[in-house]
Amino acid sequence: MKKKLEVNVTSKDKHQKHVHLAKPDMGDYGRIELGFLGTSCGNIQKLAQLVIERLSLTYKIAYVDADHKEGDALLAGKGDKESLMEFPNTVELRDKIVFKRIDRRQEEVSVFEQREWLNNQELVLINANHFKAKDQILVIDPKKPMDKKLSKITHVRLLVLQKGQSDIPEYIKNHIPDWDQLPVINISEVDKIMDFIKEFTDSNRAIVNGLVLIGGKSSRMDRDKSGLTYHEKSQKDHVNDMLQKYCKDVFLSCNQEQHEKFNGNYLMIKDKITGLGPMGGIISAFMENPDAAWLSVACDLPFLSEETIAYLLKNRNPSKLATVFLDSEGKFPEPLITIWEPRAYPVLLRYLSQGYSCPRKVLINSDVEVLKAPDVQEFQNINDPEAYASAIKTIKKEKI
Repeated sequence: MKKKLEVNVTSKDKHQKHVHLAKPDMGDYGRIELGFLGTSCGNIQKLAQLVIERLSLTYKIAYVDADHKEGDALLAGKGDKESLMEFPNTVELRDKIVFKRIDRRQEEVSVFEQREWLNNQELVLINANHFKAKDQILVIDPKKPMDKKLSKITHVRLLVLQKGQSDIPEYIKNHIPDWDQLPVINISEVDKIMDFIKEFTDSNRAIVNGLVLIGGKSSRMDRDKSGLTYHEKSQKDHVNDMLQKYCKDVFLSCNQEQHEKFNGNYLMIKDKITGLGPMGGIISAFMENPDAAWLSVACDLPFLSEETIAYLLKNRNPSKLATVFLDSEGKFPEPLITIWEPRAYPVLLRYLSQGYSCPRKVLINSDVEVLKAPDVQEFQNINDPEAYASAIKTIKKEKI
C-alpha cells in the first residue's frame, strides 16, 4: 500500500491571483441598510415614507423597492409614452427639474453600480419582501405570516407588532435564537420606531481614525518636514499625540523610505499609490480600512491647535462626503485638515480615473460640510527654511 504524500502548503507557497484588498462592509445597496419585511408592500411603503418624512432632515435616506405596475406595463409594451427604453442598448437620462432620472435595462445593472448610485446616502431603507438587506425590521403581521418564508428572515434588529398584538409566533421564536434580546415595539408607537432607527443609524456610523500626512518630498525644506521640532518634539509626534485624544487609532501616512526608517515605532500606512501627494495617502488609508472615516492632517501646520481639531470633530457631519474648514482666504475647502467619510473612497478613485489628483478639487465639487475655522492663521504651511525660522520665533513669543 502506497503511503499518502502529504504536502504542507504555507501562505507564502499559495499562488494568489489578485492583490489582497480590504473590502468594505456593505450590503447590495449601502453601508447602513434597514429592510422592512413581514407585512404587505403597501404597509412597508407607508413605513418608509414615514421614516423619510421624520428623519430626512437629519440623514440622507434612500428607499429601494420594486415598481410592479410600471414594470408590468413596460413588459406588456405599454407604459410611459415618452420613454425610449423599448429600444435595445439604450440608457436614458432625463432632467426632471427637481431631480434627474436615469433609466437602464435591468440586466445591465450590477450590485457594484447600485452601491455607486446610492453612495451619497447614509441610510438605505429596503422593501425586504423583494430585496436583501444587511439588517432587518420584522413586522409581525397575522395577515402575512412568514412561516413559509423563514429563509428571508436573516439579521433582524427590531420586532414590530400590529395594534392589539402582544404575542410573538412560535415559528419566529424558533427561527431567531436571540429573539428575546430584540426590542419589541408596537406599530402605533411611531416615536419609538423613529428613535430606534436614529439610534441604529448613529451606532453604525464609521469610527474616526487619524492620518498624519508625512509622505511628501519636502523638496523646498530640503529635509523631512515631519522631523522638524516646533513644540519640543518632532512635528509627526506632535500631531500624532494631538489626534490620539480624539481618534480610535492614528497612523502615519508615509513613503517607502519613511516606512523603513520609522517602522516599529508607529502605526503606519505606506503609500500604495505613489506620486500623488496627499490624495495618494488618503486613498491608501481607505485601501487599508474602507470602513473608517479618516481625519487627515498635514504635518507642516505647526500652528494648528487641539481646539481646532476638537471643533472639527464636534461639528462632523457623517451624512456628507467630508467635513472641512474653509481655507485661510475663506474661498475654498482646506484639504490639509479634513474628515473624509467612507463614501469618499470611491469618489476619490472616480476623480483619479478622470485625471484629477487634487483632494481640494474633490471637496469643491462634492456635497461636504463646510465650517468656518476658529482661527484661519492656524492653516499656515511651513515649507522652506526661512518660514521655519520665522515660525520658531513666533511660537517662542507665544509661549512667553
